[in-house]
Amino acid sequence: MRLTSTWLLILALLWAVAPATLASAQEATGDTSEIAEDETPAGAEVITEEPDALGRDALAYNAELLDQLLERSSQQTIREAKFGAAAGITGGMILLGLSAWRLIEDDPQSQHSRGLGVMFMTLGMADLTLGVFAATRIPHEKHRLDRWQRARKNGITDIELAHFEGELQSAHETREGERLLVRWGGLTHALAGLMVLAFTPIPDSMGGADRVSGYVIGGVFFAVGIGTFATSFRPTPSEKAWHDYNTQKMPMPGHEFHWGLAPSISKQGAGISFGGMF
Repeated sequence: MRLTSTWLLILALLWAVAPATLASAQEATGDTSEIAEDETPAGAEVITEEPDALGRDALAYNAELLDQLLERSSQQTIREAKFGAAAGITGGMILLGLSAWRLIEDDPQSQHSRGLGVMFMTLGMADLTLGVFAATRIPHEKHRLDRWQRARKNGITDIELAHFEGELQSAHETREGERLLVRWGGLTHALAGLMVLAFTPIPDSMGGADRVSGYVIGGVFFAVGIGTFATSFRPTPSEKAWHDYNTQKMPMPGHEFHWGLAPSISKQGAGISFGGMF
């Protein structure tokens, strides 16, 4: 009985030691046939971060794109401002001429004639003032382009690029609001022209010249109002620049995540603490 127990103990020890001995022999001979090809050693480092060159390329590409769009937006805005100034000055001079015609006509003067003269004078002075203002004012887009060119000459950074992106977005929202204001102003002028056309033939005491003036003014107001209302649906240069920039810009690399392990010791015992930054 004692001999049988001894043999059983020897067999158990051989069974426990055999796997470890086999593994040691494989390490000594360099045999790794049982290790799967797709397994990664525990100590290997896997690099998943994009190279920093991508960030520099994205910055250079977006800066070049923004440079072209800001210059185009500035040129188109100045061109439209000149057109608006010419239209305002021309319209104001015409209305002032009509005002002088109705106010200095020979007696007898009707109340309708004097009312038209005063109205022409008011509208003419308003249009002339707006035209002169548009001709002498330097648009925001021109100042922004000058500051951008100075920043580009000194070397643009990602923070400065973000600042000018914000300015372009702000200009987009401002110009969009101005365009909506012009749209409803044009619709109001068109409705006023329709009212003048509708009410002109009603008074029986109105002379022929007064009726012609009413029809002409009503038609002009309606045509200008409808034209302004229709053109207000066209985006402004700043709006188009912001849309094109969002469509064509290259995504900038996001924030990187860093982590680390550190030993931690307290009265309760020792351990490992984990920390991260992003």
